[in-house]
Amino acid sequence: MQSKPKWLALFLFAMSLIYLIPEVIFNAKLVEVAGSSGLSDETLHITELFGRAISGIGVTLLMIDLLVFGRVAAKKRTAIPAMVVITLIVWPATFFGQKWLVDYFIIDSSSAEQRQNAFMSNVLRSSLAQNALRIEGIPFEPEHATSAHEMTFLALMGGLIYSNDSFINDVDKQKNAILEKYLLNRAGARFDEDYAVYRDMRKDVHVAWDDYKRANKQYNDAVASRHNEANKAWSNVESDVLKGWKRYQSAEKSYLMRAEGKAQELAPKISQAFDEKNNCISRYSNIKHQNKCIKTVESHYRQGLAKYGLPYKEMNYWLVTEKGRVKGTTTVSETILTLGLSAVLAGLELATGDGGEQDQHLVYSSIPSDYVPNILNLMKGEFKSETGYSMGIATFSQFRHHKVTARKIVRKSKNKGVQLATNWTINDVSAFKNAVRTTTRDKAKRKWNKEMAKRGLTIPPGLNFNQFQKHSSIQNQIKQIMGEEYYVNPVLTTWNNKQFYKNVTLVNVQRERDKWLAYINSSVVRFEDGGLYENEGKSALRSIIVPPISMSLSLFLVLITFFKLPFKFWALLSYGENEVSTSKSKRMNHVAALAVIIAIFSIPLLMGNSKFTDEGSTTAYFLKSIDNSVSPLTSSAITWVLHSQPSIQPIGMAFDKNFHVFSLFEKYALKPMNDWDEKIYPLLSVDQYKQAEPKVVNGKVAMFVHSNVPENRIRILNIKPKYQDGMLLQPDSYYVEVSASGYRPVKKWVTHNRNNNEHVFFLNKK
Repeated sequence: MQSKPKWLALFLFAMSLIYLIPEVIFNAKLVEVAGSSGLSDETLHITELFGRAISGIGVTLLMIDLLVFGRVAAKKRTAIPAMVVITLIVWPATFFGQKWLVDYFIIDSSSAEQRQNAFMSNVLRSSLAQNALRIEGIPFEPEHATSAHEMTFLALMGGLIYSNDSFINDVDKQKNAILEKYLLNRAGARFDEDYAVYRDMRKDVHVAWDDYKRANKQYNDAVASRHNEANKAWSNVESDVLKGWKRYQSAEKSYLMRAEGKAQELAPKISQAFDEKNNCISRYSNIKHQNKCIKTVESHYRQGLAKYGLPYKEMNYWLVTEKGRVKGTTTVSETILTLGLSAVLAGLELATGDGGEQDQHLVYSSIPSDYVPNILNLMKGEFKSETGYSMGIATFSQFRHHKVTARKIVRKSKNKGVQLATNWTINDVSAFKNAVRTTTRDKAKRKWNKEMAKRGLTIPPGLNFNQFQKHSSIQNQIKQIMGEEYYVNPVLTTWNNKQFYKNVTLVNVQRERDKWLAYINSSVVRFEDGGLYENEGKSALRSIIVPPISMSLSLFLVLITFFKLPFKFWALLSYGENEVSTSKSKRMNHVAALAVIIAIFSIPLLMGNSKFTDEGSTTAYFLKSIDNSVSPLTSSAITWVLHSQPSIQPIGMAFDKNFHVFSLFEKYALKPMNDWDEKIYPLLSVDQYKQAEPKVVNGKVAMFVHSNVPENRIRILNIKPKYQDGMLLQPDSYYVEVSASGYRPVKKWVTHNRNNNEHVFFLNKK
């Protein structure tokens, strides 16, 4: 009987068929990436993630095929959980395991010399791709660099050179010229593209300049109008003061009318209250009864005041002064009526010195006009709360110079953004106008900053175009467009293509040449574990070692899966027949499988051909060198790839063009898978000295400088900010000085990035 039910065999066949598509695409993509003239760590990393994910699927399917059989496979309720468990174990193990194996056995265990040689191998490989280097006997054709044959060779070229120490030593004296020619050729190849970016950037800067000019005109117009604004504001103040005076006068009239209205009603009532109070005194001889009566009268009086919104005042408050005769004088009529007594009285008053004084006494009145002044006096608080002023301001001049008028002007001006001193007076017109002019200028400045912020700029007004394009704010935007790697300070937008080539292209070629030469010419010790270039050396080694290994394994998986599919399909057609498995049929199956594997390896080696493996070619010399220095198996594997890969690569590219698998991976799966890889993989590392993931904010990496002397002084000489532990810096090269009392100071360049953010300095005593 078959070891698997038909549904499971059909499932594995379908999954193998589906898996073959992304595996072929990965194989083609790896050749394209590793076989390009500009291999970058980032692109290689993305392709590597894709390949690890796909190979995890392939190995998982293989393990399900091998382990799910017999009784486990007979029923779905046991087969499906088994497949899930295998997937949860095998896929992560494959995804992380293949990277761990390469890192542990090849990259981390590599020597400093191997890492340094990897740099030179990369340079030679890239130089060959850019036609900056011609190696006699290698039929590489740069004009056909995108063909499958050329890309396959180029993907293996770094490893071929790396494996031949004598060849690297032979070209060591020419490395400066080779490197410079490579960089010049590469720059020339992409000059049109770079200059097109520059032209687009130039258009953006000129558009920004037009916006700047418009905003600058608005700013200048606003600043120039500050004198008119000051005069206008003062005119408004004078107008407001006059309006305030009119409101004050109107308020006084209103309160007078209200007082007169209340007096009309209160006068008879208060007069009656006085009468009732006097009646209490005359009616009752008993003091107790008098007081009780008077209290009743005063209670009604109090309620009457409250009814008219007036505060309580004793009844005597309403008494008015009545004027009598002048002492020491009398009239004829008074003398006759008093039978001469008035004359005698007048004479006595003159004799005692009281003559000339007018006789006065307080009386209560029922005349409303006598009550109006007292009612107004009680309404003063309400009036002041309503108007801010006291009653009784007689003239406009008094009102204008009143301290309340000044306070109101200060407060209203403050609401409009004009700041006046708290002790400002209306006579200080110049201080007011100066404050308005300052406010107008500040308002124009705020509007300017707001307009510039919309465009992402922090730039002052009043610049000419040359100053504008050189300003740091504009140069920062230019740097973002052109890329920090290729930016020179300053980039001017007035250059033609020749000036751009001289001022940008050649400067970058020299800068990159010096950077690469620093790696290549550096002391070998700097590539050791913990050395300055440890991570750069490992990265270079990875870029030339990993692609050939991954390409070979991927190619093998593609071919073995492809040739297994017909056998699986034939087995599906035979389901339903009652077959008895015998040892003979099993042997036949094993023989057939072995024959397929032998054919996959032997046919390309024996019958395949490539211009790169022809006898007499330099590649053949490299292969023989690998034969002697590494192993015949390795050279045979490289020959097999050179013969086989060009036939598979176009198929993979066609698949990707139709199914868009790689672009879908980048869009939906790359970020979560990369995040997962960065979190999980460090936990699997056996390197006990591996640094923790550094703090990274907006592309800047936290820097730490350590020394064997605790009491030290650390300076970064090529930047302005002072060094602080954990300060965030852009990945770049920094010139660091560490000094301490009694020790010789050490200065050196350090390469700072997320893989190398802790830098160690050893100081020696003087």
